[in-house]
Amino acid sequence: MSQDKYVSITEAARYAREKKLSSIKEWLEASEGDEFPESIPKRPPNVYGCKWSEVLAPKNSPGCGRFVEFHEACRIARTLGVETMTQFRELSKEGGRPANIPSNPNLHYKSEWKGSALKHL
Repeated sequence: MSQDKYVSITEAARYAREKKLSSIKEWLEASEGDEFPESIPKRPPNVYGCKWSEVLAPKNSPGCGRFVEFHEACRIARTLGVETMTQFRELSKEGGRPANIPSNPNLHYKSEWKGSALKHL
């Protein structure tokens, strides 16, 4: 298929966000499935001359990729007994930080983050 037979790069990126495809591996696996639209290229950079990052869903967008949303991260931290950033850092060093919570929650959740204590996390 030539480029004019595919949807725009914007539409391909929208598809990635809808399906939460945030890595090349996820995209390629999805593109081999029966439900993958023929109107979206299996390898967008080859068709659009773009970078993968221009098409894939950002890993740090809410509800997408590997991190849970802020309020879920708060609930998980509380169940682990974490009350301060120092405790959170120690938990991370010991390998106890869940993979679905970012190592720098203050940066990842900056719009929701209030202060240095983890009272709200």
